Amino acid sequence: MKIAFKTFGCKANSVDTDTLYLEAKRRGYEIVSEDEWADTYVINSCTVTSHADRDARVQVNKYKRQNPKALVGVIGCYAQVAKSELLAIPEVDFVLGTADKLSILDHLSQSLAGQSPERDQVKPTSGFLPETFRGSRYSRASIKIQDGCNFSCAFCIIPQARGRSRSLGPDLILKQIDDAYAQGFEEIILTGIHLAHYGWDINTSLNELLRGIFASPAGPRVRISTLDPFEFSDDLLDWLGTEKRLCPHFHIALQSGSDEILKRMRRIYRAQEFIDVTRKIHDRNPDTFVGVDIIVGFPGETEEAFQQTVSVLKNSFWSKLHVFSFSLRAGTRAQALDGHLHPSIITERSHRLRELSQQRYQEFLKSQIGKQKDVLLERPSSKHDGIWLGHTENYLPTYSRLKNGIPKQIISSRIAEAEGERVWTAAR
Repeated sequence: MKIAFKTFGCKANSVDTDTLYLEAKRRGYEIVSEDEWADTYVINSCTVTSHADRDARVQVNKYKRQNPKALVGVIGCYAQVAKSELLAIPEVDFVLGTADKLSILDHLSQSLAGQSPERDQVKPTSGFLPETFRGSRYSRASIKIQDGCNFSCAFCIIPQARGRSRSLGPDLILKQIDDAYAQGFEEIILTGIHLAHYGWDINTSLNELLRGIFASPAGPRVRISTLDPFEFSDDLLDWLGTEKRLCPHFHIALQSGSDEILKRMRRIYRAQEFIDVTRKIHDRNPDTFVGVDIIVGFPGETEEAFQQTVSVLKNSFWSKLHVFSFSLRAGTRAQALDGHLHPSIITERSHRLRELSQQRYQEFLKSQIGKQKDVLLERPSSKHDGIWLGHTENYLPTYSRLKNGIPKQIISSRIAEAEGERVWTAAR
């Protein structure tokens, strides 16, 4: 039987799909591309915006056009918060929430065997934390250490989809890292819905986990996912300057540079904290890549508030923006706020920030020319023979000229030039 997977949303969703992908392969399914004919299609959904919900519905219709007889299952966050909406779509065969993702394969097997499993299996909100490392489809290994969120930001519905924060035990995480390293993975990503919440429920912390990981000089390099500005501990900043296994790459959820808008968003920090922490990052390691999340057009964002965001960005250290145009999500606190902006204003402001981001990103790439970097080789170019794509430890996308590259291998090479969104390493 042929099966295809489609993932929307965050890195945590990608880890969940990895688990399903590898389990399906173990059970004898033939894995095919999402654009190919398949007996079954599985959509791992996101619900962070109404656009994400729409994307999942569009994907359902696309799959049924590819194969009208295929079984289509929608799992994950959208399934958790809007099961009735999905069950009302005739083309959807199964709806499973965040806690029951893996059982989609059991449902599909029963249905293909002529049985009639229940279409709706959405239990009370609960995340999905694999306790063993089953592998990865990619050249780096993502290990999900935390799920859920205890905050209630006005724009976000994820706590309703994934529940309160839950953590995987540190021993299980360290074992997964060891297993990934033994399988040849030279880089791991620690992922979660709110990573800094790791350990709150089991009397430990992200700091303690990292201390345990770095206790051994041997092992894969470690990349961590998104943090809020106030979540950078002194230990983490010190490791940035001293620990070779910690990738100098952070993603910070700023969302706005206006304190008034941050308050309306129910964020619990102020813009100056972002400026301060990015300067500390620069002081520890000026080659650190800092990506930043910004939401443009949140209700009540005046031109003055937007200019405050621009000012904060111009006076802080970062490398690239991820600009999100505000999209109202039903069921969030933002739905009841006044001051919603016209889409044309949001589009224009988003364009201005993306131009600023492109300028800063190009400056950062050029600043890296001539420097020696460790490049993780990911895959050969599909367009050019002898060219490999990869990423440096500080997350520069690279082209490397190699005759005999190996996926997951790390090579040391000098950055020779910047071209578009990537850099070239010196030829070997």
